[in-house]
Amino acid sequence: MCGIGGCVLRNGAAPSLERLSALRAALSHRGPDGSGTEVFGNVGFVHARLAIVDTTDAARQPMCDRESGWSLNYNGEIYNHLELRRRGGGASLASAGDTATLLRGFVEHGPGYVSRLNGQFALAALDSARGRLWLTRDRFGIKPLYIAEDDEGLWFASEPQALVACGIRPVWQAGGLQSMLEGSCYSGESTLAAGIRRVAPGVWTSVDVNTGEIAHSAWTRIADSVQRGATGRPGRRRRWTDELENVLRKAVHDSLLADVPIGSLCSGGVDSSLVTAYAAEVKPGLVAFGARHAGDPGLDEGPAARRAAAAIGVELDLLDVTAENWRDGFVESTVHFGAPLPNSSAVVVAQMAARARERGFKVLLTGEGADELFAGYGGLHRAALSRFGSPWARAVRALEPLLVPGPGDNGSIRRRVRALGVRRRTEPTWSSLTSVRDGLVTPVEARAAYRHHPGARGDLEAALLARMDYTLCHLLNRMDKNMMQHSVEARVPFLDPAVLELVLNLPLEVRTGPWSKGILRDVARRTLPREIAHRPKIYGMGFAADRWIEEAADPAFMTEGVLRDVLGLTRAEMSEQVAKAVKATRIRIWSAEVWCRSVLMGESTASIEADLWLNGP
Repeated sequence: MCGIGGCVLRNGAAPSLERLSALRAALSHRGPDGSGTEVFGNVGFVHARLAIVDTTDAARQPMCDRESGWSLNYNGEIYNHLELRRRGGGASLASAGDTATLLRGFVEHGPGYVSRLNGQFALAALDSARGRLWLTRDRFGIKPLYIAEDDEGLWFASEPQALVACGIRPVWQAGGLQSMLEGSCYSGESTLAAGIRRVAPGVWTSVDVNTGEIAHSAWTRIADSVQRGATGRPGRRRRWTDELENVLRKAVHDSLLADVPIGSLCSGGVDSSLVTAYAAEVKPGLVAFGARHAGDPGLDEGPAARRAAAAIGVELDLLDVTAENWRDGFVESTVHFGAPLPNSSAVVVAQMAARARERGFKVLLTGEGADELFAGYGGLHRAALSRFGSPWARAVRALEPLLVPGPGDNGSIRRRVRALGVRRRTEPTWSSLTSVRDGLVTPVEARAAYRHHPGARGDLEAALLARMDYTLCHLLNRMDKNMMQHSVEARVPFLDPAVLELVLNLPLEVRTGPWSKGILRDVARRTLPREIAHRPKIYGMGFAADRWIEEAADPAFMTEGVLRDVLGLTRAEMSEQVAKAVKATRIRIWSAEVWCRSVLMGESTASIEADLWLNGP
């Protein structure tokens, strides 16, 4: 896992070493183990290395094959690289790492080689012989990549602030306030910074190095994982459970590829607990990291995490979250997130990553993706889901938090009723499929994928598919940016292609019922105690951080700030915008001001901190 950057300049101009150096320095937190710079005519590459697979200098980047003219600047992990290397005839390569495997694949097969990869990646591959630079990201966009253009040419980097550091001057995107409040700024190609765009997941962005002409072509689509002729029968649930267990266990084991220590994040929920349990099967000494906030028992995941770790037999390193230490990380986490924080969790993710790094862990596995695959955000499709279950199944789903006590509840009905209330208050309530824009899967693509299921069934399956990155886009962003701010790589085995393909083709009743997350809980019961396998979902890092900010912040930070200027508001209007926002939305507005000062104005973290807090965080 690393940081990458570079440029393609127009008219054959030579890249400025000063700008390349600034670009590389801004990515240094992503790769403290080494760095590299290469110039190929009017193309420049910079690399900041986090050494995980083949930690020797043989795997340093940028990596070049001088004979063919291919050069690679790559960030990620290819879990099936050893298999791909064997398929290639076992040719001797200079490095035992996946970068060398990937470069050899480009030399022998060209850009189409990426369709064979199982992993998470963002890369820039230069074909000097044909004069073309190829930029792309993995299927889900787990690894980030941004591009921007200026008078000299096109620049790219793993993080938007690195582009700012090398001279790109963005401005506030028109319509940015609405985009931020509704969450669409976190998905698709557009960002809040006009002039800085994301490279789309699963799409090639190629640049003619002679003319600067840019072209786009998709090499994969999530919707293509749906097998249009599949006709699974819900009655064969045990067979589906066996298959999901095998595929998910293999995905977790594959994601353990590393020559450095690996840990996991574990909240005590079914997703992260199952990933932790499967990893512990083959990784002796695995350490799980979690967070708790004793100040709010309804959202405190500490007891659940302890119960899960004890059942699995792993050590748990638990971070105590307080208002003071959350505020201490707020500004830096916003700067690294690269956008206004959608909620409070990115700060805690960064702090758990810092704890893991202090203990020598460079890689953490996470349970991201399970909610999207198994309809875990029940509020999104509650009414539609209830039509596909029997009366008994609907009752189970509605009463699940009461029927199964969560770890730490001590069997208290009163506590479980309160937990049900917390879940209902904090679940998102969005339900309109038509509001999804510019995501991994368009509504039209999603409905076409399930056209073999007419009527309400196909409509719901399409809605689940089109909603996949509604929250996933910012969850993956925090897992990359806020863990990498402390040089720690996150891995997400639930997004393995084989897991995706199986789940998208499961019968809807099996995938989503009778209990929440359906068959995933069946799988979990085989490995975890029932109270963990059926633990109700809570939003355990959904702290009241809006209140934490305003307890210590200077109100003038907002009323005299950059956001007010770019929105063209008066001081009174800015105060009104802040006052009427609630919970996560208020956090977004405060962090939007931090983002404006960092990205639009280039202010340092220390300067922003000094203006924000009245007497320190």
